[in-house]
Amino acid sequence: MENALYRLFRFNPCVAIHELRLRMRGGRPFLVLFFYTLLAIIPVLVTLGLIALPSSGLHHMMQSEVGLGRVTFTVLGMAQLTLILFVMPVYAAGAITMEHEKRTLEMLRATLLSPSDVVTGKFAVVLAFGAILLLTSVPVAAWCMLLGGLAPREVFLTYSFLFIVAVWASALGIFMSNLFRRSIAAIVATYVVILLWCLGLPIIVGIVGTVLYYPGESYAGFFAVSLLFLIIGTVFGWLVFLVNRWLGDTVLRRRRRWVAGVASALAALVAVWLVFGCLAGALFDVINIDGLEAIYIIVPYGGLALILYSDLADQMLASGSSTLTGDQLQIYVWALSGGIFLIIALFLWVRAVILFGVRQQTT
Repeated sequence: MENALYRLFRFNPCVAIHELRLRMRGGRPFLVLFFYTLLAIIPVLVTLGLIALPSSGLHHMMQSEVGLGRVTFTVLGMAQLTLILFVMPVYAAGAITMEHEKRTLEMLRATLLSPSDVVTGKFAVVLAFGAILLLTSVPVAAWCMLLGGLAPREVFLTYSFLFIVAVWASALGIFMSNLFRRSIAAIVATYVVILLWCLGLPIIVGIVGTVLYYPGESYAGFFAVSLLFLIIGTVFGWLVFLVNRWLGDTVLRRRRRWVAGVASALAALVAVWLVFGCLAGALFDVINIDGLEAIYIIVPYGGLALILYSDLADQMLASGSSTLTGDQLQIYVWALSGGIFLIIALFLWVRAVILFGVRQQTT
């Protein structure tokens, strides 16, 4: 496997193998797995207890609207999403800073390993641990399916979306770990960005939407969609620029770098026009996003809720004028929301590799 990874992708997995052995040594990782599963199960049990009470609102809702399995699985998914956003930054944000604090980063940079080998190896180990965390709750998800009202397709979409969010949170932590020199600073910065992303964006859009609201007009929806396109377009354009700049420098062997810069900028503009002028524009037309709800696509909790409840997505996104069925709308929302998070994660990973390489050259 090591030879195949190096021959196909030029990736040396020795850092990943070493980190995986180091992180899974002792009882701490298994305690994290135990408490993760426990904290994911407790909300489900509390929900079942509230449903069993005749005086609770959930009891009356279950008799008329939603299936028992769907409600419990929604609670399980939201609980896991919260735990992922809480656990993954701790593991990812300390990946490089711990090397600073242990004074082993200089020895790591003195090896023949490339910046991509180091950053990608640590990133892969964090993702592997996140996948293990998600797999521990699969029996609970199977139990929710036995309660009825939940399709296997929805379980797959939910778990794949949770893993994509774990990739995004881990990439953010890896980037902050290269940006700061102390683990506590990197962890705090990662939590601040996640908090602003999950709560700040909906609050800002809500406030602006209230100010811009006029009967019969859609200024608030135009602001939300414009903000969404601004975030995605900036990240994707910068990512294309960085990749093309790296390819240009590699081909030109660091000569005439201005040629690589100009070509990369043009490639970024063309890529943004092709993707968001054609593909994303057509996708938004199909889903018919024209309100403040557009911002929920890039909020983890909003994306998960829209994936689990196709009728809610139809009311909030399709506005009753789309020809999509509930299953098709779930796939579209999953693809759009997950694709955005993957693009941002790829951008953060590239920036982390470049930042590690720059600091390696300066030191």
